[in-house]
Amino acid sequence: MQKKPEGNALDFKEFVGQHRERVYQIICSYFPDNAPPEFIKMLRSYTDRKGQYRRPGYAILWTLLYGGKLEDVMLPAAVQQISEDYFLMHDDWMDGNSVRRGLPAAHILFGAEYAVDAGDTLHNILWKMAYDAASVLGGERGKRYFDKFYDIMLTTHIGQYLDIRLAREVKDITKFKIEDYYKSIHAKSAYYSVYGPMQCGAIIAGAKDDVVNGIAGYGTPAGIAFQIKDDILDCIATEGGLGKSIGTDVRDGVKTLILWHAVQHADSATLAKMKGVYAKDRELKSEAEIRFVLDKFVELGSIAYAEKEAARLTKEAIEKFEIAARGIKSPLKGLAMSSIGQTTKREK
Repeated sequence: MQKKPEGNALDFKEFVGQHRERVYQIICSYFPDNAPPEFIKMLRSYTDRKGQYRRPGYAILWTLLYGGKLEDVMLPAAVQQISEDYFLMHDDWMDGNSVRRGLPAAHILFGAEYAVDAGDTLHNILWKMAYDAASVLGGERGKRYFDKFYDIMLTTHIGQYLDIRLAREVKDITKFKIEDYYKSIHAKSAYYSVYGPMQCGAIIAGAKDDVVNGIAGYGTPAGIAFQIKDDILDCIATEGGLGKSIGTDVRDGVKTLILWHAVQHADSATLAKMKGVYAKDRELKSEAEIRFVLDKFVELGSIAYAEKEAARLTKEAIEKFEIAARGIKSPLKGLAMSSIGQTTKREK
């Protein structure tokens, strides 16, 4: 039987679970106490549902990996998590998702106007938290942390724009270039979801710039694999298991690696029908049309292709991590490496 290192966890999920409640409580301490109760209810709706806390988990783990202190990273970890709550509240409205974390999306519960306002308020709170985190870290370390987090957020918003543009302006799926997909997901997902939080952790621990920059070497393929897995789950998971709407990429016309592969391998009749579905506005697509596309993704081997590509990228990330981490003596190195591998093994 494998023995846990003292004070640590056997896997990343358990590690995150050890810190989730404290991160949650820090976020809650920043909610205003002078607002109408119904407004606070909207504000807390996603935060109280919690989530997987993967992103704050990376920030905490990489802080400890590079010899930093747990106390120094807890507020930045909370910043990372509330940023997700803010992003998702707006994303669900923009993408028309009806379910989030197993419950109705905020715009379904409260109406679009209220949900957007609540998301804006979360955005306001997160910058107060980020400012406080940078102030506590102090000096050059605080500035490096704040600049890095700002860059992550800015890049993610740009990635959202690229994603929306691909969905709305490239209606003809035969004109979709795979390079545009990778550019979009790097900006929107890989940096924000994986290696950005890792870099924040390293900065908090006092790592030098060359070390922090080097994290992108293994974090980029890990982050791209993370998004590919997300695309796969949108096609094959159940709404109850995933905790959010299924088939939204097809409904919204989102361009994915799965779609690109299907376009290359579909016969003329299938391709024509798929083109017709993707050319429609989201509200005009029937459930039968969405199911047709999802079934074709399976039949054409496009899901299997994406799984293989995600596995290849994960393997690449692990190999690059092993090289980058040769000088690290921390007992958490094995856990950090396994956390990279778990990006493609998750079921939600």
